[in-house]
Amino acid sequence: MRRVIVRHLITPRLKLSVSNWLRLHLAIVIASCTLLPCCTRAGQPKAEAPPSPVVQVEQQPQTSKLPPPELSTVQEAVKRVFKDSAQIDTSRKPNFIAGDFNGDLSQDIAVVLKPAPEKLSDLNEEFSTWILRDLRNPFAAKESRIPRLRVAANDVLLAVIHGYGANGWHDPQATQTFLLKNAVGSGMEVRQAKDVATASQGKKPPRLRGDVIGEVIQGTSGYVYYAGATYSWYDPKTFKGEPERGMIHTPPDERIKK
Repeated sequence: MRRVIVRHLITPRLKLSVSNWLRLHLAIVIASCTLLPCCTRAGQPKAEAPPSPVVQVEQQPQTSKLPPPELSTVQEAVKRVFKDSAQIDTSRKPNFIAGDFNGDLSQDIAVVLKPAPEKLSDLNEEFSTWILRDLRNPFAAKESRIPRLRVAANDVLLAVIHGYGANGWHDPQATQTFLLKNAVGSGMEVRQAKDVATASQGKKPPRLRGDVIGEVIQGTSGYVYYAGATYSWYDPKTFKGEPERGMIHTPPDERIKK
């Protein structure tokens, strides 16, 4: 009789323990399933944001850097081109300036010259190694009706010796030269084309290929600039555009006021 009672007392307790164990196990399984997606997402590598686009700024070619010109080296360049037919006019200050006037990234030199009296005929040779132009009418050489331009003994000339390669006007092969009449004034200085274009008072400037020579000629402020086949004069106040090739050009006294 006692054994039966014990059996009945033990059985509910065992059933209760099994039930609690199943509930606990089920709770663990549910919790594991709930946390599994979070763990999975946490374990996945984060996608990196695409890199920001790199803005590439195009580097403009620069003229080779050369030391400032000195009188002795400029005299050598003048002698290379003109031999003994011209010499630097040391009475002018400054009497030479350097810049890239034709825009080919090779440094040029502009020099104020005076003819050697005993060599004047050499400067007026028909087939010289330099190009003679008059700044008052720079395209006149193409007009057959105008007599051939000549240098006078009392002329003050501006020679622009174009540079060659990285050594610029120092190079022995730098001999291409424009010899300009009526192109020497006061306050001669080098100006960058972008600065001149900005200060053009809203008017369209000529095509400026390189540096320009700023100066005052006969009371008129302006710029000597390379116009492709010659050098020309640019006065921002009176400039009306470059003349077309083959047309009759503006009279000299209207280009540079006397």
